[in-house]
Amino acid sequence: MKKIIRALGAVAVLGFGLVACSAPDADVEGSGSGASGSASSSEDESSGGKDSGGKNSGRTGGCGASTMRAGESWSVPIESGGKHRMYQVTTPAEYQADDQTPVVLAFHGMYEHSETMKRLSGFSDKPAIAVYPQGLDGGQGTAWQGAGYSPKTDDVEFTEDILDRVESDLCVDKDRVFAAGFSNGGGFVNLLACRMSDRISAFASVAGAYYEGTRDGCEKASPEPFMEFHGTEDGVMTYRGGDGKGGKYLSVEDFVDEWVVRNGCARDAEVDHPVDGVEHRLYERKCRSDTEVQQYRIDGGGHTWPGAPVHVGQGRDTPDLHATDLIWDFFTDHPAT
Repeated sequence: MKKIIRALGAVAVLGFGLVACSAPDADVEGSGSGASGSASSSEDESSGGKDSGGKNSGRTGGCGASTMRAGESWSVPIESGGKHRMYQVTTPAEYQADDQTPVVLAFHGMYEHSETMKRLSGFSDKPAIAVYPQGLDGGQGTAWQGAGYSPKTDDVEFTEDILDRVESDLCVDKDRVFAAGFSNGGGFVNLLACRMSDRISAFASVAGAYYEGTRDGCEKASPEPFMEFHGTEDGVMTYRGGDGKGGKYLSVEDFVDEWVVRNGCARDAEVDHPVDGVEHRLYERKCRSDTEVQQYRIDGGGHTWPGAPVHVGQGRDTPDLHATDLIWDFFTDHPAT
């Protein structure tokens, strides 16, 4: 992959604010059920290490200077594109201010809140700095760039600004910055894969909304590792594609095939069935730049995050398939090179 070393400019470090999110339960793409339950406590895992030695390696400004301690969660205000924005950030249980630590950016679905995504995904339990950006409300509910209902704002720029800030505030392993998203957030992750691969190393989407706007710039995109989860009975973003709240969107098969072709992979996937009713397809033969594509096709699955501790969306859950664990393993296998 062609990871580009970005020179960090001078970033003014604003004061952190304690997280105080009591977000209302939210629907996804207009037809889901609210979130319930709470995320589990942090696991006792290593939170990272010293210089990873990849193309983006090097100590960030936050190394040795962080005011956050291990296992803390904060709500951070930030200016981006002339707008007041916000994200939540959680440090892992074993975070140390001098150890370069991976980052996972996790993007919520339409109508949702960063706190919902925090509880849904559970990335805060992984040995990474978990960042949960908050989307803006453009009049039809909170959403991310790329869908017809999205607010008129540059969320790619917002993501760049978040990474600048996180790198200045915390000790980040720049070779291990990853992005995952659900529904509208999953579609936005595709946009990031096409436009921010210089700073993000691997990508994952769950029940993604692959509207035409989420593919802006993808014709020139580089090969990148991508993982996708989707239920065949998703009643919000159907497996076969169609017309949705945000316009026309790709079928899952066509979306996955775009990444297989972009990565130069052979189309004959290795297939296994990790749990009943789930087909896992691995495309890794002949892929360029050490990339791969993985797809989890969930027979009868709904518009949900498999294995989540809370229910968001609609349709049948898949409790025996743990998307967050699979995504994390995929991420750790794909640092920047």
